[in-house]
Amino acid sequence: MADADATDVTFSESATTDWGTNVCVVGSLPSLGSWNAADAIPLSSAAYPVWRKLVIVPRSTSFTYKYVERDASGNVTWESGTNRSYTTGGSSGYTTSDTWK
Repeated sequence: MADADATDVTFSESATTDWGTNVCVVGSLPSLGSWNAADAIPLSSAAYPVWRKLVIVPRSTSFTYKYVERDASGNVTWESGTNRSYTTGGSSGYTTSDTWK
């Protein structure tokens, strides 16, 4: 049974990367790694250069997030600038549309 207090957000981020480098999302919610880059959520490169991943987050909640790149050696590069912000409502099926680089 689905959690009535949860919804889904598909993080969709356009970024070109070097071979072997992955894009992840990290943010202020536990489901986004609580700002710990080691717990960042890897995005799929199936539609490269658009990276996507559906993540379950609380309904009617504001949160902040950023994208990070993780290279083949495990080195992490944080997106520069201010944190991105998003607010979910009471429905489901949200999608971000972000660009990095």
